Amino acid sequence: MPVYLFWGDEDFTLENEIKTIKNEALKISEGNEISPLNYRCLDNPDFKTLIDALCTQPMMFGDVVYKIRADKYFLETTKKVKLDDKQTDEVIKALNLVSERVHIILTCPIDKGDRKKPDSRKKLYKAVQKTGSIKEFTAFKAYEEYKILPVLKQMVQKAGLKADSNTLTMVIRQIGPSLRDLNTALDKIKLIIHPDNVITADVVEKLGGESQNIFLISDLILERKFNKALFEISNILNKSHYLEILAFLQSSFSKLLITKVYSKNMSSFDIARKTGQNEYIVKKSLEKLRSISLEELIQIKQNLTQAEYEIKSGIKEPLLAFECALLQKETYSTEVQVL
Repeated sequence: MPVYLFWGDEDFTLENEIKTIKNEALKISEGNEISPLNYRCLDNPDFKTLIDALCTQPMMFGDVVYKIRADKYFLETTKKVKLDDKQTDEVIKALNLVSERVHIILTCPIDKGDRKKPDSRKKLYKAVQKTGSIKEFTAFKAYEEYKILPVLKQMVQKAGLKADSNTLTMVIRQIGPSLRDLNTALDKIKLIIHPDNVITADVVEKLGGESQNIFLISDLILERKFNKALFEISNILNKSHYLEILAFLQSSFSKLLITKVYSKNMSSFDIARKTGQNEYIVKKSLEKLRSISLEELIQIKQNLTQAEYEIKSGIKEPLLAFECALLQKETYSTEVQVL
């Protein structure tokens, strides 16, 4: 059955998946217009409108694709559409009878950082799961460079551009983990370097982007610029959940700690191979680690772990916990210097 339920906070990939289904079902080639009879969009329709859509029969104009935003049917929200048992059974019956030439794409977009998800216990969810397919689209986190890199490589290839892994890692750090932002950056790069198609480090450095600030935090901590680090944390907390910052810093300093330990008797190439990091990143990390001791890195990790415990336990507000963690680090650094 051509019935889909797509949900998650990675809207760029979700929309591309819909575009692929639409183009294949309607046999759309580049430059062709889509007839409104073939492609129809609904936004959380009422019960009758939803039933009418599910019962649509294709005519002489070919297959029909329905993109139906349905978060009020599947997610727990204040504006949830209420269906009684009889209506739910009617929707399920209609789902089972959807024509092979009518493609129903139900979407539940979720704001980044929101933990909402469809209730898999509901009869309607199970009906879609039985008659069609359900797919989650999860946005990448800032610390998941290893996951973003292969996706970005595909995007670069699709854009007709070329770049090595080191340069693409720079792009991720400069722009951030959002695939939509990365795609926009590639469009911008393509215009800048035309008629060439090779992305260079010089071009990447000119891109800018607010998302790079989360990468700046660890550098500021290593440089002992704690007030600036707190300022960046405060700015990010206004837009993102504290767990994103914690996860990034924990992951970042774990890698820095391992890199510091291995640097005593291993080359950057060997460290990269041993830890699964990009060698360019390892080299940059080794430069930053020259001015900080192993003991200080261990203290940072301990302070971050303590901050995580205090936040999750409700002992302290996120910003206060981060502040205490950095102040502990500052005190430790002073003690080390005195000794």
